[in-house]
Amino acid sequence: MRGNTRRPYAVPRIRKGTPSWEDRHKDDPQRSCESCDEVPDTSHCVLVEPEVTKEKGVSTYILSSPAGSFECSESGLRWSCTDPITLQYHFMDWHVFAEELAHMQLRPASSLMDIKLMSGNLEEIHLPHFLCLGGCEASVRDAVRVLHGRDSGVCVEVCELARYHARLLHPSFSLLGLVYDCLFPPKVHFEVLLFCNRSTSLTLHAYIVPNDPAHIKAIHEKETKRFWIDKPSTVGSIMLRASVSVRTSCQSEITPERMNLWPLSTGNYCEVYIEEPEESFDMEVISSQPNEPIWRAKIRRRDWQPSSSQGQVSQREAGSIPNTERVWRLRPSLSARTSRGVLRSMLEDLQAQNPPVLNSREADEVLQANQVLQDQVTCLIDMVHKKGDSACGIMLALLEELDPYLYRDLCL
Repeated sequence: MRGNTRRPYAVPRIRKGTPSWEDRHKDDPQRSCESCDEVPDTSHCVLVEPEVTKEKGVSTYILSSPAGSFECSESGLRWSCTDPITLQYHFMDWHVFAEELAHMQLRPASSLMDIKLMSGNLEEIHLPHFLCLGGCEASVRDAVRVLHGRDSGVCVEVCELARYHARLLHPSFSLLGLVYDCLFPPKVHFEVLLFCNRSTSLTLHAYIVPNDPAHIKAIHEKETKRFWIDKPSTVGSIMLRASVSVRTSCQSEITPERMNLWPLSTGNYCEVYIEEPEESFDMEVISSQPNEPIWRAKIRRRDWQPSSSQGQVSQREAGSIPNTERVWRLRPSLSARTSRGVLRSMLEDLQAQNPPVLNSREADEVLQANQVLQDQVTCLIDMVHKKGDSACGIMLALLEELDPYLYRDLCL
């Protein structure tokens, strides 16, 4: 259903006063990197929320801005302009250049983006990267290049490298991405992503990946049938050539015992199986270079198996009460447990119905009138509830499709 969704174009909202990626992370000890703390980044940017359309499974991000310096909230892409501009981009898979990269002995250092300037002129574009410049800034600058992919082939050019971005002046657009020399062993900023089932036993999928928006998005899309455990995910940097292992404080089966960070693949994860999980246990990721823990978290039962039955509707009850009543009973649990990805997909799908349950103005109101995810979900529930039994029934059907585990917990 979502593959054919195309929302009417609307100018994305500029979140004035909202800090940039660097500002949002530098004061958070869970998301900062001490190694490159002193490396300067590009100038402060105003955060912009893109308009997102989805067709044939590909998300396209549309950004419009007046003159100034701005940053896309989805990818960290930055730009500067002296006049109003509109640009769009979508993520591409680096596999399209697998042969060229192997021949040139290069590896990706960022997402690969297909960027198009729809109107106006750009002075600068700043491509986000996941490399850590701490301790070897000069070496990294010598090893990193911008790759341009065109029908005629690929070429690379020198760029001005900052803490989180590579700066290009008066850019010409094509497939753009950052690459580094394979002979150079870089350190990268990484994230830990946890997904689990919901049953008596516990199976966790643990991904340890570079901080690459395209790859992280692909993992979330792959793991839609599992529940994302929201834990602090970013910790410092790690050698990309290092291997990592996952350990728990309770009896568990972990496969594989050690995992390489490369290549980037949605199939590259550790499976952690715990037959009889305790009420809480510790989990850590250990790097081979150096041989020490680089990430820790406490996993509690309520993280993966909420025990409260508040707001649940039994299968027998579901057939005997109106959908409006079912949605209203589920309101507290849905508000607390709906993920951001499910919310955004729900908004898209509710607009894609024939006739639409929501229009684009109402969908924007849900996202723009509230900054907290729980408040956004509550606003959506209240908005759909007012539209009657049919609209509530559609919302419940979409919930079953988008998050079957949550639907099963609440409704079956």
